[in-house]
Amino acid sequence: MKNNLINCILFLCCAACLQAQERQQFVSGTITSLPDNEPVANAIVTIKGTFNETETISNGTFRIAAIPGDELVINALFKHPMVVPVNNVQQDLRIQLETNTQLLETITLSEKKETEVYIKEGFVKKRKDVLGHSYENHGDSFISGIDMDMYTVARKIPFVEVVGDPAQGQVVYNTRMRGALGGSKVPMQVIVDGILVDQNVLATINPMFVTNVAIQRSLAGTITYGAQGAGGIMYITTKNSPSTNSKSTNFASFLAKGNDYNERVLPISENNASATKPYVNEIEKYTNVDDALRYYEEKRKEPNSSTLTYYLDMSDYFGRWGHSYSYKILSDLYKQNRENPRVLMAIAFKLEEDELLLQASYVLEELLELRPTSIQAYRDVARLYASTGRYNVAATLYKQMMNNTIPNVKFNSIRPIIFNEYRHLITNYKRYINYNTIPNELLALDFKKDVRIVLEYTSPLAEFEVQFVSPSKKYYTWKHTHFKSKNVIENEIENGFALKEFIIEDLDKGKWLINVKPIGKSTGMTATLIKYTLYQNYGLKNEQKTIKVINLENQKEKVTLDSFIY
Repeated sequence: MKNNLINCILFLCCAACLQAQERQQFVSGTITSLPDNEPVANAIVTIKGTFNETETISNGTFRIAAIPGDELVINALFKHPMVVPVNNVQQDLRIQLETNTQLLETITLSEKKETEVYIKEGFVKKRKDVLGHSYENHGDSFISGIDMDMYTVARKIPFVEVVGDPAQGQVVYNTRMRGALGGSKVPMQVIVDGILVDQNVLATINPMFVTNVAIQRSLAGTITYGAQGAGGIMYITTKNSPSTNSKSTNFASFLAKGNDYNERVLPISENNASATKPYVNEIEKYTNVDDALRYYEEKRKEPNSSTLTYYLDMSDYFGRWGHSYSYKILSDLYKQNRENPRVLMAIAFKLEEDELLLQASYVLEELLELRPTSIQAYRDVARLYASTGRYNVAATLYKQMMNNTIPNVKFNSIRPIIFNEYRHLITNYKRYINYNTIPNELLALDFKKDVRIVLEYTSPLAEFEVQFVSPSKKYYTWKHTHFKSKNVIENEIENGFALKEFIIEDLDKGKWLINVKPIGKSTGMTATLIKYTLYQNYGLKNEQKTIKVINLENQKEKVTLDSFIY
């Protein structure tokens, strides 16, 4: 990895040394919350008007390069943003953030009451944590609004196989049974809200009303149900369950009423704020690339040009003359701030969009060096290794993530994504990797996804909505907001990831729309980018991939990011 970092510098810097930085001094401080005076971890501290930023650690402290006269913009989850002037870099700052109590009270009133997970053994309920045998509690992590039924959800769960098709009938099997039943083909038993039901019920359950899916695989656990439980058990908890708060929010899905789409939304190309910015209008006057580059070199020396958005706008502008010019702009951005994880991720997004995958992998390796506990950084590096022909290394890393064998890092939060990408790697490049230690069920799996969409974003604090519109003009909206996604965002911040996967299978055929809407105003931190990746025929030889990157700072209202035919 270290050698790759050296190559990264050669690829991106294009110079023997970095340019002298204006800010050579550092200011330190501690951020706490009011009124409890508790340290605020993962608060983002940004030098106003620049892309220089850092995060507080667990005790609320930070350190950032600054000069007298700078202003620090502080952002943290559920806290009011705050601007703090830097008067003396030698003096440690003591900053207290006010809690957004109105938002928290609203969330508290609307969110579901947490309950302990119980399962039934015979006629006795036992807590999951005292069972003593295999039990996987997945919550709703495998459920998205575009799932048609619970068969669709079951197809995403690791080591669960769905055989058949909706027209002829489907059967769900557990592919990882132990002991004497390990090689058998016994259908899983399904239990819905504590009641044993036939598997056919999976076709009638709306996933949007499911709050938890759990899998019990071991013979010791399933023996309670005799022959009915010999193939493993799938526990489904719905909002009708007595253990579920009846006041929990019901979200519309494609199967629900009242979600008819009748809007007219402009495509992103017609509604981009960067096209009206003064520096873009000025550089548009130059018809010669050399003249435009001279203007850019002069303009970027100005203090107000030291922002991520400025460099991204310039990268997009010079891209009209070829990737080598947009690459030069990204190199300039890289040279100025190599220790900002969100800037590095933004650079990697743009490099991937330009199909410069090797260079993107080098940047992501450096990001992993900065954030060794970020689960997304490991996944991103493995994905780029697979995309650049380093199949064995990618397979090893995916296996470690699947088995949680990387010290101090747990990948449970993104396990469905890792599992799909690991299966994709094995299906397409099995002949290139050492598969002696790969479970047989993964090697034998006939893997494909009709449409797979992956959203990645450079900050968990970003607020936005993504709307999926089906050919029949029904929509589903996935919200990433502090109000609707409190638990999601807290999980993202704690584990170091910011991505979401959607699978479209056995749904409406025809033209689909993907709309994106920014929520809230810019709070002064580094601009947030969203990378949208569309895979069609994922896992097949005719697989197609489309990548689009959107800067939320340039969007003021809902736009159509993409459309495709399914």
